[in-house]
Amino acid sequence: MAEPSRTRGVVAPEEPRGSGGLIAGLALLGLALLLVTALGGPPPPKPKDAPPAEFSAGRAEEVLRALVGDGAPHPVGSAANDRVRERVMAQLRAVGYTPEVQEGFTCQPGWGCAKVLNVVARLPGQEKGKVVLLTAHYDSVPAGPGVSDDLTSVAAVLEIARALKTGPPLRNTVLFLIDDGEEEGLLGARAFAASSPDAESVGAMVNLEARGTGGPSLMFQTSGEDAWLIDAFAARVPRPFTSSLFSTVYRFMPNDTDLTVFLRGGLPGLNFAFIDHPSYYHTPLDNLAHSSAATLQHQGDNALAAVRGVAAGDLVTPPAGNAVFFDLLHLAVVRWRAGLSPLLGILALVLCLAAAWLARRRGLATWGAVVLGAVAPLLAAVLCFGAAFGLSALVGRAFHSPWIARPLPVSLAFGLASLAVTLALAGVLGRRSGSAGLWAGVWTGWSLLGLVTGILLPGVSYLFLPAALVAGIVGIAVYAGGGSAPGRLAATLLPALVAALLWFPFLGSLYLGLGLTGLAVISVALAFVFSTLVPLVGPAGALGRRWLPLAALAGAVLAAVLTLVTPSTSSEVPRNMMVELHEDAGTGESRWVVRGSPPLPPAMRQAAAFGQRQVPPYPWSPSWARTFVAPAPPLNAPGPELTVLENAIVEGRRHLRLRLTSPRGALVGSVAIPPAARLESVKIDGHPFPAVERRQGAGAPPAGWRFFSSFTLPPGGSELEVVLGATEPLEWYAIDRSSGLPPSARALLAARPKDAIPFQDGDQVLVSRKVKI
Repeated sequence: MAEPSRTRGVVAPEEPRGSGGLIAGLALLGLALLLVTALGGPPPPKPKDAPPAEFSAGRAEEVLRALVGDGAPHPVGSAANDRVRERVMAQLRAVGYTPEVQEGFTCQPGWGCAKVLNVVARLPGQEKGKVVLLTAHYDSVPAGPGVSDDLTSVAAVLEIARALKTGPPLRNTVLFLIDDGEEEGLLGARAFAASSPDAESVGAMVNLEARGTGGPSLMFQTSGEDAWLIDAFAARVPRPFTSSLFSTVYRFMPNDTDLTVFLRGGLPGLNFAFIDHPSYYHTPLDNLAHSSAATLQHQGDNALAAVRGVAAGDLVTPPAGNAVFFDLLHLAVVRWRAGLSPLLGILALVLCLAAAWLARRRGLATWGAVVLGAVAPLLAAVLCFGAAFGLSALVGRAFHSPWIARPLPVSLAFGLASLAVTLALAGVLGRRSGSAGLWAGVWTGWSLLGLVTGILLPGVSYLFLPAALVAGIVGIAVYAGGGSAPGRLAATLLPALVAALLWFPFLGSLYLGLGLTGLAVISVALAFVFSTLVPLVGPAGALGRRWLPLAALAGAVLAAVLTLVTPSTSSEVPRNMMVELHEDAGTGESRWVVRGSPPLPPAMRQAAAFGQRQVPPYPWSPSWARTFVAPAPPLNAPGPELTVLENAIVEGRRHLRLRLTSPRGALVGSVAIPPAARLESVKIDGHPFPAVERRQGAGAPPAGWRFFSSFTLPPGGSELEVVLGATEPLEWYAIDRSSGLPPSARALLAARPKDAIPFQDGDQVLVSRKVKI
């Protein structure tokens, strides 16, 4: 037996050997995952006879069914949307409010314009002045009935309005805004902010949204100085699902909600949404059959707690400061001021370095080992990123949509790949370093990450700081007391458990929100969690260094193979596939256009003469925007008209006044202006169209093209005032769109497979006309 090492007369304990510690660590992480999963659902719905001051999903479900009516899609400007609005107002009147309709006309840069009809109601508070705005939108996309997005939230707002009326007056007035036109670019919120007489009085906002049809309600975004909002919400919420990580990440995403309209002004706000079953989002499956009473309960509980808390605060001069926050097993919200994160990072770093110094003093660690351990978490993350990239390339061919019908195999593939890479790295590091040195280094690295994120991204810092602080405190106690093997195991397992409980809750949300990309991010995130077990791999010998990494790798490969051989979509987790009929009114030529992931199903090829290759579908489509196209029977519909009312050249610029009409009564009309026109400004029905950068992404026109749409095209048409830098005649396109397809599409629609459904704008007819202007 080797003689124990000695430093300054202190006898060091032997290096612990055996696989028990690593097995215990892996088991502990597994138990943490099971615990987080078990507690991860929404609360049970409350019945209709719940106390009047409480939110009841039973009562709200009755309201929801009344709002949905016949389940027809109800985009902005449609007759179905008018019926939904009348139902909203009837429900408000039934519980004692006097709702009003505020009409507006507004435009979304790079998107289009519409006339919107917002419903507003007011619950007076004890004080005059600023008000709390509670919002949800009542319009849907053309493809689906919009039950979860966003009529579920509208029903929640109406139940909250009823509940608040049963109690004593709140300190501040609550303004209920059920707005229109959100799906076409937040148009209702834009109109409210720009022209409502109530807009200036808003002191804080609570917004309700959805990007799925079930699951827990997440408080995923804050705005303005949010520390006081978090305090107000946390003090009242019964089952919080939230973290400052969500809010931090969301700032870098392209997604928008009605809260986005108010961000520029710094309005304090909270945003709630549920995201389970994302493949139903903006499809016909966003219906009553796929809605969730438990989700409705959670959305309502969260919003009611937020409104009551915010309405009790000082809206005129709210406290300044931002918060770092997270929920602990959905029991309570832990929070601190963002300015404390750098200080906590410094404290964690000092504690972990002190523990490292004590371990070295006892002859258990070297500074070289500490350095290796400190780079281990980041190195594991980088290696796992590479593995996830390769795995994504391998299994990506199985994904015909961002989500897969049976996600367990592919989730295991990414998780086990991360475990294999991290264990293999730990095995290499363990050959050169003792476990105590690696332990001190790993938590020194976590402390540094907590310090850096505390300075640059405070909302992310909670992922590192609590675990690093626990490690430093326990490590000092263990190594000051002699560094016994049980103590050293506890110094590894306790902070690893804390890390798991903080990291695991948001991992499922990554897949639901991002699909395959989310799985790659999960793999990298797991590398940080698994890095907490790095000190236990070396002492486990061949099991930790060789056999467990190989077993994890074999499991990842097997799971990837299962992913590739398992159908990626089903009727319950469908892919998106839209059928469009396009007719050129000038030539009379009609074509079927099928949008969706290739390959085109054989039955659809038999239903129409589609070519073998994808081609640009429309004259204005860029070369890279390719779809399947086939000849279609003529529609013989009258094409849109673009009539020149005025045409003048002033100081080298061309000033045009035009009228766009749809003789066939289409709800949506658009004008495509070529890049050579050198467009300078546009007004639609007297409203200036906001300046925009060139649109990008699927379906965007070629560089330089500009599209201007009216989503509520009046029977008499819309008037456009256009200023151009070019004066020569050019070819434009006028386009109108209507939902649904003619009887000639029956065979093609019948051939669409059961695992494919329309999305967003859905199946539609487009008629275009080339116009020389």
